[in-house]
Amino acid sequence: MKKDKVNKVEGVEYIEDGKTLLRVPDEDCLVDVKIMDGVEELVPYSLSNCDCLTSVTIPDSVTRIGEGAFLGCDSLKAVTIPDGVTEVEDLTFIDCSALESVTIPDGVTRIGDSAFTGCHRLKSVTIPDSVSEIGEDAFRGCDSLETVTIPGSVTSIGDGAFRSCRGLKSVTIQSGVTEIGYESFRDCTRLTSVTIPDGVTEIGGGAFRNCASLRTLDVPDSVEKVGDYAFFLCPASDQW
Repeated sequence: MKKDKVNKVEGVEYIEDGKTLLRVPDEDCLVDVKIMDGVEELVPYSLSNCDCLTSVTIPDSVTRIGEGAFLGCDSLKAVTIPDGVTEVEDLTFIDCSALESVTIPDGVTRIGDSAFTGCHRLKSVTIPDSVSEIGEDAFRGCDSLETVTIPGSVTSIGDGAFRSCRGLKSVTIQSGVTEIGYESFRDCTRLTSVTIPDGVTEIGGGAFRNCASLRTLDVPDSVEKVGDYAFFLCPASDQW
C-alpha cells in the first residue's frame, strides 16, 4: 500500500499535495499555528492535545475540520471557522477549557455530539439559521455561557445538549423546534427564563431537571409528551 508523502512546514505536517493538514505534533509545543492557504481538510485529531496552542488561523480554503481536531487544546482561546465548513463534527473542541469565542458560519448544518463539551470559558455562541441539528452533549459544561438562542431551522435539541451550563440565564427556542431532548438543560442552575414555542411536541425526561432558578414557564398546547422528571427540582413546575 502506497503511503502519502509528508511535508513539514513551520512545525506542521501536511500531505504532499498541500490540501490536507495531517498533524501538529504536540511535542513541538507550538503556540501560534497559521495553516497554509490551499489546505482543504484538517484530518480527525490533527491538532488534538496541543497544550501550548493559543491561536490558530484557518484559511478560507478549508471545507472540513475532522472529528476531534482540537480535542484537549486547553490553551486555545478563539477560533473562526471558515465559511466553507458545513459541519462542526463530533468532539471537535471538546475540553478546550480556555476557549472564549468561536465563530460558526452560515452554512453549517450540524453541530456534532460533544462538539464543545467542557469549554468552560465559552461566553457566547451564535448558532446560525442554517443549523438543523444540535447533537448530544454539544455544549455540555459550558459554564460561562449566559444566553442561547436556538434558531427555527433546528428541529431537535440533542440529549444533554446544554446540560450543566451553570452560568446560563436565558434560553430562546424559536418556532421550528419540535423536540427538546433528554436532560438537554439539566443542572442549568441559574436559568431564569425559557421560551418554548408552539410546535414543540415533546419535552424529554429530565430536560429542565434541577433548574433551581427557573420560576416562570409557559408550556404550549402543542406539547404532547413530557418525560419523567422533566421539571424535577424546578420551582416553575407547580405552575402547570
